[in-house]
Amino acid sequence: MTKRIECIDGWRAIAAVGVLYGHILGTLKTPSCFIFGIDILKMMNLWGYGVHLFFVISGFCFFLVLDGRGNNSFSEALKFWKKRWIRIAPAFYVSCILFALLQMKKLNGYFFPAIIANFLFIQPYIPHAEINAIYWSLSTEWIFYMVLPLLFFFIRKGNVYTVVLIVLFIGQALNILHYKGLLYPGDSWQYTFFANFEHFAWGILISFLFKNDIIKTGIINKKTGIVTGLLIAYLGKMLFTAAFVAKAGRWGFIFQSIGPLVMTFGFAWMILNSLNNSAIFKIIGNKIFVFIGRISYSFYLWHTLILALVYRQMQAYFPSNIYGVLLLLATTLIILVPFSFLSYRLLEAFYFKRK
Repeated sequence: MTKRIECIDGWRAIAAVGVLYGHILGTLKTPSCFIFGIDILKMMNLWGYGVHLFFVISGFCFFLVLDGRGNNSFSEALKFWKKRWIRIAPAFYVSCILFALLQMKKLNGYFFPAIIANFLFIQPYIPHAEINAIYWSLSTEWIFYMVLPLLFFFIRKGNVYTVVLIVLFIGQALNILHYKGLLYPGDSWQYTFFANFEHFAWGILISFLFKNDIIKTGIINKKTGIVTGLLIAYLGKMLFTAAFVAKAGRWGFIFQSIGPLVMTFGFAWMILNSLNNSAIFKIIGNKIFVFIGRISYSFYLWHTLILALVYRQMQAYFPSNIYGVLLLLATTLIILVPFSFLSYRLLEAFYFKRK
């Protein structure tokens, strides 16, 4: 499938700007703004988990890509991996080298090993290999690409629902074991493929439902369905907050494990609603969102650099309150969007012009 779906590009834009928003809150030391007792800045930080939304989108898109192919041969898998590498490697490698050069002193003797680890997309599993904290998600995406042809083999042998259920079960089992303290100790777990691959399953499921025109009616397709999805996503986020986990006591590890999966289920619900509801489709698929969505990969790769430069040069103008958040967001976007477009034209556009 080669035709782009405007609504999906719109969701990419929401995910990309959401990640930027989350990092802006961190830069300004997580300010608060209470309205009727609700901290709206923290409530909006649901979109700070835009990376997880990207995972759902990837599951959706690449189910459509592979489902349109005639066979599951190894040669077809090689073609798929080659195309994905050509798509993501140029922009990533350029940003990786630049960030590594900017952190040469910090990397010290690990400069070249860190670059090699990142180029191979295995940096989360190699000590001293972190060049940019956000690159863990690219490693997770790449491993998903490697695993996806195998998933399709089982999908064609069985069915989508069975494979999705198995992936969700394995993912939850691994997360429960980790948060119970029995597997992969340490905070780095959340940045591994094993902690996140289940989120792609929601994307695969809604892609199958969308392509086969399943679930034509019901609460998902109503205009209010997107609000239901938003509430589910927000509930999931609340389940794995430190405060909620602490209140849950001995059972906190269960909520910490299942919370992200509930959140991405909410994301998937909203995406499916927007695909099946023409009014929501037009809102999410508006021209501005579509434009940002199409450059969202470069947007994501460069947003931490542009944000850091803007904040360093104009720190005094960004107070740690809602006005500072909005001003820093607007200022960063003014520079980041054209910079991302230039990066897209130089490092990505050639891919779409290939025959």
